[in-house]
Amino acid sequence: MMKDKKIILSMVIVVLLTIVALNHFYGGKNEKVYSSQSFGGMYIEEKGHHVEPGEYQQMWIIGYDAYDESESRETFKVFIRDANVYNLIEENEEYVISFSAKHQDESNNNIYSLDWISLPHGGQISGDGLIDKD
Repeated sequence: MMKDKKIILSMVIVVLLTIVALNHFYGGKNEKVYSSQSFGGMYIEEKGHHVEPGEYQQMWIIGYDAYDESESRETFKVFIRDANVYNLIEENEEYVISFSAKHQDESNNNIYSLDWISLPHGGQISGDGLIDKD
């Protein structure tokens, strides 16, 4: 009887250690987020990009909270990973947007990257599009 309890306890400990190890190596990679912003309306003042052929490209937008009417409103430079998304964004337009800073530069300034973006009054669709009816 005592031997059975030890075996069961040993098995439970092994399973728990396995779960902890798997979580640590595969699921436990938490990114530190320095800052996160969401705006019901972000006015895009400027788009920009820089390309180093064969090495990398950077794409970004600069804008501010469209509903902040103060003279000292903060502007944000938000980097965009996907060129298709970048190409759809237009200057002098307003978007619903969420972005976060997962990195900082040498001066501890936040480097923001786009999490998601949408048109302010709908227009966002989801699901798979039909390519060919046949």
